[in-house]
Amino acid sequence: MRRFFFLFLSLFFIFSVSSKALTLKELVEELDSLKPQEIERAIEELPEEDRLKLEVLLLSFAGKDEKAAELLKKIYSLKVISNVLELPPDLKAVVVDKTNEVLYVIGMDRGFPKVIRWFSCITGKRPGDKLEEGDLRTPEGIYFPLYWKGNLPKLYGVGAFPLNYPNLLDKTILKRNGHGIWIHGTDNPDRPPHSTNGCIVLKNEYLKELKKLIVPKRTPVVIVSSLSYSRKEDFLEEKKSLLNFVLRWKRAWENTPKDISAYLNCYSKSFVWKKGGYEDWVKYKKKITGRKRWIRIRLSDLVVTKDGRILSFGNLYVVRMKLDYRSNNYRSITNKVLYVIKEDGEWKILGEENL
Repeated sequence: MRRFFFLFLSLFFIFSVSSKALTLKELVEELDSLKPQEIERAIEELPEEDRLKLEVLLLSFAGKDEKAAELLKKIYSLKVISNVLELPPDLKAVVVDKTNEVLYVIGMDRGFPKVIRWFSCITGKRPGDKLEEGDLRTPEGIYFPLYWKGNLPKLYGVGAFPLNYPNLLDKTILKRNGHGIWIHGTDNPDRPPHSTNGCIVLKNEYLKELKKLIVPKRTPVVIVSSLSYSRKEDFLEEKKSLLNFVLRWKRAWENTPKDISAYLNCYSKSFVWKKGGYEDWVKYKKKITGRKRWIRIRLSDLVVTKDGRILSFGNLYVVRMKLDYRSNNYRSITNKVLYVIKEDGEWKILGEENL
């Protein structure tokens, strides 16, 4: 019996990660068709995480719970929270898990996101993403605290951080409305879970601690139904690819006085901005670029985050940066926000605005 159990587990993990993607029924049907040496070879070819999972199950079956627990910790260490890809050394990100009502404070540790603190919080009365004014839902997406607001009615506790909801994409592409989404306190320590009209509410003592970690217009607030995780190698590959795209966009912009095509190719045909869509953007850029002899751009304070939703256009990434723009006839320093997606396997900018 025990031999059958070990054989079954081995086969289950082999086929669960194979390209054939067998169901459990199909797996049982093929038990008699594989030789022991084929099983051994397939186990050796498993990714590290899957080998560890197999070993955890075998250790648990053998009653070696302490060793199984140690391996589980190692499996967990192979994955990272993928909602935060890049932060400056002095900045933290906020990630709100609506389902479990936990607010995480995340920093970067040797290139990977790491949970620094966490606080219990309260979110909207109704589950799901916010769609319209008064639907009692907390919106999902990536936002930024605009400022700290004190001296409020008792309902809001010690104060509040208003978020920039609805943002550009909410208004123009997702067609969502509503307003007044805040992170704020409460004077009621016994307030029940899922009891807000859409805001994110913390006990006053928690908000006082969080206030020390939030920098208005810099700190990203990623609101998700639940946290997203990825393998470390996949995380690094995705981050590198996206950062390379931002660098390519910057260089293409600097080269627009000579050739604007590479720059415009960084933008989706569905692109939106404060004055319209893609065609309006092309006309505007061609007009002002005609007056340029040279352009120099410096990027700093880079923040890269990933939305927890998969929307009609796929995953959404938000890149915020301090952008120092110089040309022969203009100079500006802005807090630039790019909304980035993948179209046919290529990074494209879906929206652009300033905070």
